[in-house]
Amino acid sequence: MLAAGLIAAIRRDLPAVCAARPETPFTGALAAMGLSRFGKSPAEVAVEIARENWPQADYVVESFSLTNALRAGLSMGGGSELLVHLATIAREAQVFGFEDTIRVVGRETPQVAGKESAWFREHGLEGLLAYLGEDIHDTSTVSGFLKESLPPAPPAPETTGGRLVFMRGRASGMEAVCRVPGDLPEVEGDCRVFDSEEEAARAVRDGEVDDSAFIVLRGCGPRGGPGLLRLVRLQEALEEAGLAGNVPVFTDGMEPEDAAGIWVSLTTPEASEDGVIGRLEDGDHLRMDFERRRIRANVKADDLDLRVPFVGEEPTGTAYAIRYAHSALPALEGAGFG
Repeated sequence: MLAAGLIAAIRRDLPAVCAARPETPFTGALAAMGLSRFGKSPAEVAVEIARENWPQADYVVESFSLTNALRAGLSMGGGSELLVHLATIAREAQVFGFEDTIRVVGRETPQVAGKESAWFREHGLEGLLAYLGEDIHDTSTVSGFLKESLPPAPPAPETTGGRLVFMRGRASGMEAVCRVPGDLPEVEGDCRVFDSEEEAARAVRDGEVDDSAFIVLRGCGPRGGPGLLRLVRLQEALEEAGLAGNVPVFTDGMEPEDAAGIWVSLTTPEASEDGVIGRLEDGDHLRMDFERRRIRANVKADDLDLRVPFVGEEPTGTAYAIRYAHSALPALEGAGFG
């Protein structure tokens, strides 16, 4: 809803202020983007910009402020949902090429401190941005310049979290995103392939998936959904079965916020676009090499080409939904209309 509200403000050329506390990667990103002012209440800032009718949202949201937002959100542990929301906002603000910025900044920005850490409780988002220092641009905000409101840089946290890894298929050009905890070198397992979240969640609850499996869930991408699916039901099923954090997931959908374990998500080309994920079968051995950022299977490319590709259900319903299913952009381009 926050992303939709900002997009509406950009589209209608209106001012916008973020009143949400910067406690999640996305609300932290919005604050770092310049949509709130540290040290002032959102109501104060809203009154100020209402009197002047300035600055408009599309003035605040530009390439440098979006980069600040991305870096802040990733430093708070943001994953694929953060990337998709920011890519959507960038497209609406006509900041082109932001998907390339995501790949560069994503690789070089580890998690510094989550909202539950003692370090973040003490220093907050202002301290986090000050700690990031020269990596943060001094952009315009809804009330002045960003660095005017930041305190001196705090000491470094004792421990840091995971990192975002952009995975690639060696021969296929397939790409996926994964937040990797610590220095984990790889994960592997035997594929259990599902064509819907409902089917996967039911199999987990029925005890048909054990901790040697690598869940492959396809048909959940922007065109396959239709609409990029946030896989909350599968995460709940894994938690109920005691498998959350033990069974990795490979999907063209989007993992839930704060999902436990390894979720390799936003896979493109998605299954509905004849991506390799749509040609995997039960029993294939899958390995994610995080050090080399490679997706590897024990099936030769020529053999994959001979397999019957995934065919999802033909979209039905409103003309709007059908049009979206046939024209949706990849997730890292915002998953909107092409």
